[in-house]
Amino acid sequence: MRRALGLLVLLLGCAGCGGTVVATDPVLTLERPIGSASVELVPRTAPTRLPPRSCTPDPTTVQAVPAPLIPRVAREPLSPEGNVAGNEVAAKIRPALEQVCASGDFSLDSTRKALAGQDARVFRADETVTGVAFVITVPAACVLGELRPGNVRISVEGTTKDARCE
Repeated sequence: MRRALGLLVLLLGCAGCGGTVVATDPVLTLERPIGSASVELVPRTAPTRLPPRSCTPDPTTVQAVPAPLIPRVAREPLSPEGNVAGNEVAAKIRPALEQVCASGDFSLDSTRKALAGQDARVFRADETVTGVAFVITVPAACVLGELRPGNVRISVEGTTKDARCE
């Protein structure tokens, strides 16, 4: 008991020692056995694999839509040709993406396989969120989208001022 009390006094007495570590949503893991005062901060990463569930929208329900994984940027107006081309690509890829989403596999590889044959860039925009984002370049348009648990979002937009789909 005396030893435990001494350790507690030592830890409390040294609470102001050293620098301050600021982390967003840290997970504490012990680097040494409980008797040690050393702690390691490990950033959280969201899982890429979840139990299967439907990703097909139900028009009879209203669901909250999370903030997009792809940040909004200034884009050129979408031409009629770009709109048609982008919507054709969106219609073509939606069934494959809904299948991947429903499987619960939110890895980059599974999304890349679903988008095979497209000029697509697939990425995880935020490691703390379960989901994958993608950008597909088509003539005069960009197809942007994301897969999250229970949700596939696809939009057709114009290119940026420098004719890119970022």
